[in-house]
Formats: sequence, structure tokens, C-alpha cells
Amino acid sequence: MKTKLLLLLLCVSGIGYSQTQPTVHNATFDNIAKSSGSSCSCSGWINKDIADQSESSDRNSGTDDVVKFDDFESDGIYQEVEVVANSVYTLDIEYQYKIDPTTTTGIQVYILKGSAYVSGYTPAYDLPADAAQSGFGYETVAQVETAANQLSFTSITSPGNTDYNDAAQISFNTGSETSIAIFIRAIGPYDSMSHGDASKDKGWMNGDAEIRMDNLTLVNTTVLSTKDVLASKLNIYPNPAQDFIQIESKDVKISSVQMYSLIGQEVVSSKSLVNNRLDISNLSRGIYLLKVNSDNGSLTKKIVVE
Repeated sequence: MKTKLLLLLLCVSGIGYSQTQPTVHNATFDNIAKSSGSSCSCSGWINKDIADQSESSDRNSGTDDVVKFDDFESDGIYQEVEVVANSVYTLDIEYQYKIDPTTTTGIQVYILKGSAYVSGYTPAYDLPADAAQSGFGYETVAQVETAANQLSFTSITSPGNTDYNDAAQISFNTGSETSIAIFIRAIGPYDSMSHGDASKDKGWMNGDAEIRMDNLTLVNTTVLSTKDVLASKLNIYPNPAQDFIQIESKDVKISSVQMYSLIGQEVVSSKSLVNNRLDISNLSRGIYLLKVNSDNGSLTKKIVVE
């Protein structure tokens, strides 16, 4: 449900020490305009080089849009997302199988490396109404299916019912990647004679069951250290400096500030900054250590005085 996703996002926003959260466009798969063609819940989720465009459907008698993978077709969803390197992310999504557990259909979730995008490509992260539909990112099914290009791969089998189910949470580490592509498809035994539309055949196809998906959430769960949290709340400049250092704080009460030489001698100390400035006009040129003390802990930063 859309309300469920909203509550999750509110909880994430309340985690004080979490990293910057990723931007996923149309994560609730609303029926909205895309760059060309009719409006669709697939808007922002299209890569026609590796999967046919999925369709719109409704979840609750027209009150809640979902994205649908047709049976015996090459339907899938794809979107590129900017992420933070060396961070842990979780992906959650809801899904529904339209027929009983004898289905031959399975769901595959790929988290693909941005470093494996086609040569010369820089992701744009465009809004759904502007996003390209082909000729970007991953351009072949073979690239997607290459294990070396995947950060994570998960299969979801039929749950034995026709309810909307929560997929088991997928967790992955971005490593050195700063961009990922999320690719999800429904797949079954391939038979070109059974494929629903030969002109859109990608060499794979869904099995005998329609699949509906809804409410995708991608969350950076990496917890920052106290030092990192404090650093994110302080703006210290200029560096190199000459006569003063500006120390601006956000939601942090600074209790005192000291400057030390590299041999540990205290050369400046202040318990009250005037206009958020620390006067260093009497210091000789060189390298110093600035220590900012607050109710949230202490931060030490190297400062070059010219």
C-alpha cells in the first residue's frame, strides 16, 4: 500500500545517523507521463534494450496503481540510481502472482554496477517525464546476466497464493560504486512460439503467470560514526586560512574551540565565537590542528595557515 511506503520513508527520515538517502523515481509505480507514448506506471522504469515496457494495472479497484509483467512476454522494469560508495542498502518490494503455485514464472531482481554501464555513458537520473527509454546504461541482456556486473541477484518464487506479498528484504554493499541500476523481470521457460509479441522478444520471457509489483523502497542503512555525524553538521572554512576561520554549525552547540601546533601546543583557545569566527591573525604560517568541541562530541580538522 502507498500508506505503508510513506510510513517507511518517514521512519527513515527520522534516523538521525543515516546516510544521504537515494532518489528513486516513481517508486510507487503511479500511472504518470513518460518521455514518449501513453502514461504508464512503468514511467521512469524503462530500458527497451533489455526488456519490453511493463504495463499499468490497478491494485484496489482503480485506487492504487501497480506495474504489471504480462505472461509469455519480455516485460521488465529498469532504473538507474545514484548511491554512496562503501555503503549498505536495502531494497524492499511487494509482488503478486495472479495464478496458483503451479506457475512456471519466477521473479528476478538484479542490482547492477554503474561501472559496467556502456562505454562513455554518464547517468542522468532524469525525471520519468524526461527519462530515455533505450540506448543507455545496459544495452544487452548478456551484460545484465554477466555475474561480474552484478552487486546482487535474487530470485523470488511463487508464494503459493494470489495475495500481495512482501519480498524478503535484499541487502547489498555498494563497494566502490556510486551508481547502480535496478532491473527486475519475471522469467519462465523460454519458447519463441509462445512469446506474446515476437517483435518485442528479448530472448527470454515470463512464464504462465502475470506478475504485479508495487511500492519499491531503497534505503541506505549505513550508520555514521559520531565523528562523521558531527562533521556533517559543521561547515569550516576557509582552508587554507589567513586571519580567521569561519565555523558554522547546524543543530550543534559549540562549547569551545582550540588550535594546536603539530607538536601539541595550544596556540588559540575560545569559548565564545564572535559571528562564528575564530581569530587566527596572530598565528605564523604553517599547519595546525583545529579542535571543535560540542555537545555531540569533538571534531579535529587540519588547517593550513598562510
